[in-house]
Amino acid sequence: MQYKHKIKTRFVTFFVIGWSIILIFALVSANSNEPEAKSGKILIEEPSKNGSFFIAANSNENQINSPVLKTKFPFNALFVKWDYKNPLILSEEQLIYGLEYEDGHNFELYVRFLNESWTDWIKMRIDDDSYGKDNSKIVFASQMLPTKLTDSFQYKIIFTSKEAKNNLKNLEFTYLDTTKGPKNSFKISNVSQNDLKIISRAEWGADETYKLDSQGNELWPAEYYTPKKFIIHHTAGERANENPMATIRAIQHWHAASLGWGDIGYNYLIDSQGNIYEGRIGGDGVVGGHAYMRNRNTIGIAILGCYENLPNEKITSTCNTPDQLTEAAQISLNKLIAKKAQEFNIDPLGQSIFHGKMLPNIIGHKDVGNTNCPGNLIYDLLPQSRQLAYNFLQDFGGYKKPLPTAAEFVRQSAPKIDIEETKTGEIVVEFKNTGQAVWRGYEDNYLFVADSGIKNKLARIDSFKIASTSDKDESATISQNSDPVFKLLDGNVYPGEIGKFKLILTPPNNTKTATYNYTLAWQNKGYFPNADFSITVNKIPCTTCQKATNANLTQAINKATLIQSTLPNQMPAETLSPVVIQFQNSGNQTWLKEKLKLHIIYEKIHISPFRNDSWYSEFALIPPKENQIYPGSLATFEFNVKAPHLALPFPHTITLLYEDQEIIKFNHVFEITSPYAAQITANTLPIAVKTTWRPKVKLTFKNTGAKTWTNPTLKSYDIDYTNSWFRDNSWINNKTIASSKAKIEPGQEISFEFRIKPYWQPNTYPHVYKLFDGQTEIQINGKTEFLTYTRVDR
Repeated sequence: MQYKHKIKTRFVTFFVIGWSIILIFALVSANSNEPEAKSGKILIEEPSKNGSFFIAANSNENQINSPVLKTKFPFNALFVKWDYKNPLILSEEQLIYGLEYEDGHNFELYVRFLNESWTDWIKMRIDDDSYGKDNSKIVFASQMLPTKLTDSFQYKIIFTSKEAKNNLKNLEFTYLDTTKGPKNSFKISNVSQNDLKIISRAEWGADETYKLDSQGNELWPAEYYTPKKFIIHHTAGERANENPMATIRAIQHWHAASLGWGDIGYNYLIDSQGNIYEGRIGGDGVVGGHAYMRNRNTIGIAILGCYENLPNEKITSTCNTPDQLTEAAQISLNKLIAKKAQEFNIDPLGQSIFHGKMLPNIIGHKDVGNTNCPGNLIYDLLPQSRQLAYNFLQDFGGYKKPLPTAAEFVRQSAPKIDIEETKTGEIVVEFKNTGQAVWRGYEDNYLFVADSGIKNKLARIDSFKIASTSDKDESATISQNSDPVFKLLDGNVYPGEIGKFKLILTPPNNTKTATYNYTLAWQNKGYFPNADFSITVNKIPCTTCQKATNANLTQAINKATLIQSTLPNQMPAETLSPVVIQFQNSGNQTWLKEKLKLHIIYEKIHISPFRNDSWYSEFALIPPKENQIYPGSLATFEFNVKAPHLALPFPHTITLLYEDQEIIKFNHVFEITSPYAAQITANTLPIAVKTTWRPKVKLTFKNTGAKTWTNPTLKSYDIDYTNSWFRDNSWINNKTIASSKAKIEPGQEISFEFRIKPYWQPNTYPHVYKLFDGQTEIQINGKTEFLTYTRVDR
């Protein structure tokens, strides 16, 4: 009996364990996503050549019909791209500003699918967003064609010129099955008008493996800029809303894998039911790839579907079956704009200069690109959207009041570090966001760690002072010769989260040991109290600094890491800016000065318009300061860039060469601003006043542009450009404070002293300041205006 009891006990134990394992496996499987998107390709190298395997017998001189093409698996989305010999090449200005051009391809491409029966022939139309990412190659590609699952299709080509038959090459069809994804079902909630649900990347099934290349390097590192404009798109193509998540997964595959970007280009997408989907990874402020050379400082929102019905013969002009913008999609669009406008103090009804053009803050892709996107059925509703977004903004409580900010030192990776001479070392420092404001790591709005001596130049941040200045229109002005600053590594650090800073340190010059004191600061806003820390650096002998040459290396490896670049993101036209670029020799070969060069080109092939006398040739070819750069040490390049007179973006490629062989390269875009520019050097605008006060204040501006001012004029407004809350009877009129006939040369300053009279009702009020030279607007701190807030008390 005892033996039988043991057998029974063991049986029950194994039974329970076995079913537990099966149950766990089932739960894991149920909670995991379905298999990732499948993709395949069909390449026709010579689509117009007689005798090609893919040319059907019923082809004629001007038309080619393919046989039925079978794919390896059923697909729900189709794209096509092609090469074209001697195409019409669009210039940078044509791509950006939408200059008129005639299609240079001279052919039309159609496809049809076999479902229960053959569909009608569908015209493939050029994808306006195939060059949406800055510095991406211009690709001739179609819009996406969604379809019911099928494994068969045909194409036909109609040529409209003899040249086209010889010029069309490498017709490549990419077919996708993106129907498998998370088992989620979403429906817009009408419970709360102010509620805004954004479906995450994980929820719609984003494939995060696209981010890395075969070596594990990130294809599209996140870059952050403060949003100032909303650019509205349509995704174009047919049947996009039948399975919205599958459509979005297909778009991500096209942008990330087929075009090689590494991710989807839009910041947000909206389907016909009003569901909002998270787009480009990185969160608020991340630069997307939706409007060529206009991605910085913009939020790209795409509506799924095709919304153009204007008759036109252009291949890019209309939709085969236009969609209608649903009420649900429009409401979600306007609510999303309102939420982000609230977050970043963007006026939905406002306008400002954007890349040299006065544009509304909510615009269509066609306003900044050579395209009809987002289609007239959306574009014609944008005036209505501006008003509705503003109304939602008021429903949400209006613009966010400035919030107190604070920081708490958490830890540093080491209190001291040993660094070999000629090399560098790294220390990681962490701070906790203990305030209520979001920390930003944007290129034009960031926290940084710097030498504690910076506290002599900045004000102390306290919970109200940081809030009252707002500083949404301030940009960092770090002196070229100042100590290095180490920016926040993350784009956004929310209250309660940890922000990290990586310090790249060098050994002391004239001593073996030195202790450096650092603090945490936020642009020109101020420094954080109680955020000081110290690092002791010990200089030790270099163990790898033998003078290696090619002769004594079994295998010479040239590798480099970009350590520092002070290339300016923005420059006033016709100004000169000094630049320092440093690379660390991370290979095993000592670099010699005469063999190491910095190569600079514009738009991948052109001589840079920024060249000047500090360059050694038309392509720069600048040598390093150091005669020899041992493995682990730094190569330093110092030179100037001179901005041209055109207020345009200028994409450049900077390449480090050794013996004319590429070691490393990176891209940089110079944004050239107006030659009329100013920097605020003195500001006594009060944080708080009483209703009975009439304080005298001073604003001092330094001419940082290239033009002399002959009639500087200061004006002030409310945030919507109506009369200021602080206008005084001493002003010239309700908006003009003062005007001068003084001649202010570049580098000189002018001060305006004036009085402000607070509004009688207590509240916190914004006031906007704009500077003019006669009728010409002068940019202030790189922006079109300076915004601040003052609290009014009884």
